Amino acid sequence: MCPGWGALQEQSMQLTTHKKARTAPVIAMGLQPASQDIWDKKYRLKAMDGTVVDTTIQDTRVRVARALAKVEREDRREDVFKSFLWALEHGAIPAGRIVSNAGASAYKPKTSTINCTVSGTVRDSMDDILTKAHEAGITLKAGCGIGYEFSTLRPKGAIVAGAGASTSGPLSFMDIFDKVCQTVSSAGGRRGAQMATFDVGHPDVAGFVRAKRENGRLRQFNLSLLITDGFVEAVKSDGTWPLSFPLMKAEKSQFNLDDPTKCFGANGR
Repeated sequence: MCPGWGALQEQSMQLTTHKKARTAPVIAMGLQPASQDIWDKKYRLKAMDGTVVDTTIQDTRVRVARALAKVEREDRREDVFKSFLWALEHGAIPAGRIVSNAGASAYKPKTSTINCTVSGTVRDSMDDILTKAHEAGITLKAGCGIGYEFSTLRPKGAIVAGAGASTSGPLSFMDIFDKVCQTVSSAGGRRGAQMATFDVGHPDVAGFVRAKRENGRLRQFNLSLLITDGFVEAVKSDGTWPLSFPLMKAEKSQFNLDDPTKCFGANGR
């Protein structure tokens, strides 16, 4: 018996069950007006001049199923297409970018079927921050959502080596990404999606938590705080929690790390 045979048998049984399920009667449900409206505005394929390509929701299902089956071997495509189409007709709803963009390359070749992406590390330098903002704009233009980790950036007030000034902090740079997303979304007709994560040990964590309390700020973001077991225990015991930010290697020699007034850190409750 070859390795993994049991898993193959289980998959075969699931496929058999699936085929039987496809023969079971299904009660058709009409689409609500709100569903029709969402389909028309977000997922219905239209040409650049506004001409309707998907005349019905069934056209959308066929387009998507045909595109998904296209990656299969030629001798399997028709069967796979029928399976996908059956699933779509009976309640399966793929991710939004798949419904919108699968099989639509003739009309919008620079879009993607990927819903969610993750940015590369946003490094603590002006060049890299602006490079990542540019990459974000291109990603959002393709219709993808994107996530970033911003606690890699030094806190507000920290000295920037060689600049003779202090930084405005990660939240101010997040404002740039927010505006990029808002602008690209407005141009493309679909609201962009961004996620920002932030470490609970970063000195600017309180500002991150409170950011959305400011009217209109970071509205293109979902914000997620990265916590640890140690932080949870500190909360339970009403203990203190250290906030710190590591210096870059090139800067360590410029500061006396034994002097608390020279370190980017604090203790908070």
